[in-house]
Amino acid sequence: MTGRRPDAAELIALARDQVLAGLVPALPEDKRYAARLVAAALAIAGREIAAGEAPAREERARLAALLGGEGDLAELNRRLARAIRAGAFDAPGDAQARLIAHLEASVRARLMIDNPRALEAAGG
Repeated sequence: MTGRRPDAAELIALARDQVLAGLVPALPEDKRYAARLVAAALAIAGREIAAGEAPAREERARLAALLGGEGDLAELNRRLARAIRAGAFDAPGDAQARLIAHLEASVRARLMIDNPRALEAAGG
């Protein structure tokens, strides 16, 4: 960091680093697991803040294109669930391929925040 104030994601990263480097080694063994969980949660929160609204916007756009309509993200996901239950994507073809592409993109986006190492390990 330069002479500017750190943003929220950077502050969370600093806190995480302090937990891992400063606190975990000083804790008794039976408390280290909990401290590592705190560090993992801080990492997820930092990545979520850094990503901002982009993942939700992109998911909403994919869903609107897939379903042929507008709405907020929650409503579009409810519509998608109803369409899947109704068998709208059961037949092989373009609709099913677009659904699979949407689901893959959604999982990739979530893993980028929740567990980027798992995504890297999978080659994605």
